[in-house]
Amino acid sequence: MTIIAKLLMSVAGILLMVIGVIITPLPGPFGVPVILLGLIILLKSSMWVKRLFMRQVRKHPKILKPVRALLRPGAKVVAMMWLHTLRLERRLLPKKRRFMYGFRHDIRTILRNRRRKPTPKAEPGHKPRKQLSY
Repeated sequence: MTIIAKLLMSVAGILLMVIGVIITPLPGPFGVPVILLGLIILLKSSMWVKRLFMRQVRKHPKILKPVRALLRPGAKVVAMMWLHTLRLERRLLPKKRRFMYGFRHDIRTILRNRRRKPTPKAEPGHKPRKQLSY
């Protein structure tokens, strides 16, 4: 990669991170993905930023190890965000006020009911065919 391309990528990463910090107070989680995208671009373009990031991961593993796991290729982002939302809820809210666990089970029951395929009714005097599963 040429020096100009690295410089442009670094500027783009910093710009995305600044934009992410600016839009973080807005309703919704829109700032976090933008900040992560900026961080990804910075980590791709600069060895100095990689070293600094790894140093911070070693100092603050509870905070930055999930971020590092999200940056890996093939990361299960939704599952990891859900897990950390549950952990945050457990730390902040008393047991009576936690709602995410129940919300998950409500969503699962709704999705299960949607997925059920109606079974074909047999006509009188008609032998039901064996259903093939491929």
